[in-house]
Amino acid sequence: MTGSTDLPSPPGPPPVVRRRRRGKGTYIVVGVIVVVLVFVGIGFPTNWYGLYHPPTSPGTCPAGITLSGAGANFLLALIGQWQISYTSATSNQVNYNPDGAGAGITAFAESTVDFAATDEPLNVSEVHSLPGTTLTLPVTGGAVTIIYNVPGFSGPLRITGPQLAKIYLGTISNWDDPALAVNNSGLPNAQIITVHRLDAAGATYVFTNLLSDDSHDWASGPGMSISPTWPRTPGPQVAEKGNSALATYVSTTPDAIGYVDLADAVSKGVSIASVLNPAGKFIHPTVTDTQSAITNLSGQPFPSATGDWTNVSFVNSPGSSDYPVATLSYFLILQNPGLGYAPSLQKAQVLIQWMSWSITSGQASAHGLYYVNPPPKLLTQDASALTALSYNGASIPSCT
Repeated sequence: MTGSTDLPSPPGPPPVVRRRRRGKGTYIVVGVIVVVLVFVGIGFPTNWYGLYHPPTSPGTCPAGITLSGAGANFLLALIGQWQISYTSATSNQVNYNPDGAGAGITAFAESTVDFAATDEPLNVSEVHSLPGTTLTLPVTGGAVTIIYNVPGFSGPLRITGPQLAKIYLGTISNWDDPALAVNNSGLPNAQIITVHRLDAAGATYVFTNLLSDDSHDWASGPGMSISPTWPRTPGPQVAEKGNSALATYVSTTPDAIGYVDLADAVSKGVSIASVLNPAGKFIHPTVTDTQSAITNLSGQPFPSATGDWTNVSFVNSPGSSDYPVATLSYFLILQNPGLGYAPSLQKAQVLIQWMSWSITSGQASAHGLYYVNPPPKLLTQDASALTALSYNGASIPSCT
């Protein structure tokens, strides 16, 4: 019931009732009906009686809303394209700060962004630091490539996980080491310059996942981490912030080796190594063999959107043509956006719209930018999880 509770008088005087000997009751009834009809005519469109209910079909989503996100540099090329396409489709905008997965998770925990992006699933301590129950939504995948710059070597470099671990542990420090010469002829007598990410990075998490999987010494030492303590090596060690800066450094520095996403490796024109997979094949990373790796590990048990994803890995997929350093990337959002950054019900609607767009329309642009699609069952799980969002205990109106 809206407005005043006092019903206004009907317009004009009530109809005159003429008394006759016969049928006088009829005139009284007619007068009452007219008065009732006047009140009903006024009351129905203003919903005085609470009898009118609006349609339950989805309405039009708010427009002109800006969302804020932060996190993995790994997704930068894809999110850059998504920002343009999403705004064109919806008139809403997304600002994204690619400061690294670690910085994105911190910003999300401090409620200074609406969502975070990461290649590293949240661990238990990170989950406990968040403002509320958080959804982990796989939105894309890709390859972490091994890049190098060895003047005079025709390549491509063929390398294994154990060899990479020894290079970053410092036990292989020269390009003409006999261990590398087994699968590579013509490597020079030159000291290896190891390059890693300065910032806490999802690419580092995936790279050290491979090293931990293939090397007991690495697993029991630095381990798998978004920001490990890098061992001292005999040769120079360089730390660069962001995948683009790391790729640029390797491409311009003789005898350097590093790791970046496939999109940055291709855009910088740097040499990319072939990596030995569990089937005994050296695989040069492409969209096709990265998608194959994701697909062949899609049978592993996956947690729910609110579950623990720390044991989910797409490294060392078993297929003969699978690239062994593959990963999924995730968006993180609060199940109750009302606990997040500058909350409003309209923003919550648009957050769902952005996430839904990313896992549907956004998937079409992945392959052209050197990314791959998550398993269909995970995209379906994402969509189902989005329907469970609520705003401070109230349902969020659906919109299109």
